[in-house]
Amino acid sequence: MEQWLLYGVLALLPLAAYSGYLVGRKQLKGKQGGSLSSNYIKGLNYLLNEQPDKAVDTFIDLLKVDTDTVETHLALGNLFRKRGEVDRAIRLHQNLIARPQLSSSDRNTALYQLGLDYNAVGMYDRSEKLFKELLEDPAHKNDSLVQLLNIHQLTRDWDDAAKIAETLQSSMGVEQSKPISHFYCELADQKRREGDNKAALSNLKKALNINPDSVRASLLQGRIHLRQNQYKQAIKAYQRILQQDIAFLPEALPDISQAYSEVKDYSGYKQFLDKSLEMGAGVSVLVELSKIIQKEKGDKAAAILIGEFLQERPSLKGLQRLIALHIEHAQDSAKPSLQLLDDIVEKLISRKPRYECENCGFHTKAIYWQCPSCKEWSSVKPIKGIEGE
Repeated sequence: MEQWLLYGVLALLPLAAYSGYLVGRKQLKGKQGGSLSSNYIKGLNYLLNEQPDKAVDTFIDLLKVDTDTVETHLALGNLFRKRGEVDRAIRLHQNLIARPQLSSSDRNTALYQLGLDYNAVGMYDRSEKLFKELLEDPAHKNDSLVQLLNIHQLTRDWDDAAKIAETLQSSMGVEQSKPISHFYCELADQKRREGDNKAALSNLKKALNINPDSVRASLLQGRIHLRQNQYKQAIKAYQRILQQDIAFLPEALPDISQAYSEVKDYSGYKQFLDKSLEMGAGVSVLVELSKIIQKEKGDKAAAILIGEFLQERPSLKGLQRLIALHIEHAQDSAKPSLQLLDDIVEKLISRKPRYECENCGFHTKAIYWQCPSCKEWSSVKPIKGIEGE
């Protein structure tokens, strides 16, 4: 507690000194320095006596709002918000905005800061109203657009998020195609859960028009077609993943297998897997192909396929598949050792994350289209290498 108070004192001293300078200058101009000077000293005494709350109140009283002290108010409000004293920041900014002599520019700056205060305590309806008002001010338009975009994402208002992101892209020239496509995917997923597949597919079409490399849109589109027994359309949607980002293909493999099976195109599925491996697909595709080879040519041919792959691209998942192929044909004396090795590999695989954020390094076993840590869209990717694909 004492350490916290010390930090508070140190944080407020520069602001107190600046406030004193402004007050002193006013005193010289107006020759009314007695009471102000004594209040300023009183504020410093509060700081030195580790009473920051009383010191802050004293300095607020000292700051007469005019063109010379607006910046000090804003700095003090920002300090309150960073310290978690958002109620004080709100009170200060509201008091500032209420002053009739405040210039339009300073009022808008105070409004923006008040919007940040409301955001900090989750009062998004109030902050949204302020930021929308500030869209008319060129000096605050872009910052307000960024804040509105954050609000709509937090409140999962994906339709408005897409509109704001499009405005932000045209206003600032900042590329927003990836997040916009995800907003339409979010809308599509909502409609899918509500049973409105037509609206879902319409939103996915928008997502792909904005970002043709949207793996998420292809996955959702394929899933919807599959549930509607539209197997050829599902296959077509899933095939796009090869060009979009082949690392995500394992997410679709069970559905792809089902779609080819429903249309009885078994050779087509095998060709798809072969092509995928040629294009750099990971070990999950290899394991799937080995199951087909096992049925057609036996365990030995499947084991040879896995072994050749592992020589170039070592993989725990591939090793586990190879062990499984050998257990059935191993001598009784060797089976316990192979089973133990299989158990060890299984534990290693189960403990390892499957995905990693390329932006912040966040690890996870589940797929996230927006990183929970850094909030970046499309940054979480499947892990490659011996512990991944």
